[in-house]
Amino acid sequence: MQPCNACCEWVGKPSSAPPHGDLAASGVSAIGPPGRMRKIGSNSNCTVCGSWLYQNTADGAPPNEWVMGEHQRDSPGRT
Repeated sequence: MQPCNACCEWVGKPSSAPPHGDLAASGVSAIGPPGRMRKIGSNSNCTVCGSWLYQNTADGAPPNEWVMGEHQRDSPGRT
């Protein structure tokens, strides 16, 4: 995967910035036990380059920032 310029420029922006025009919403990430889950980010997939970008909340790592990474199902240890 080769990230497009728009995705590369989005990494590190404050999460208060809305997704760039080619990002398609693809769900949320959350942690915690059932009944006490906390949202840690919104997941988006770029329709141009296929990159995954995450709009982290205050509970994300790094907090309140856009980051690029693998889709969770592609992460080691996931089935």
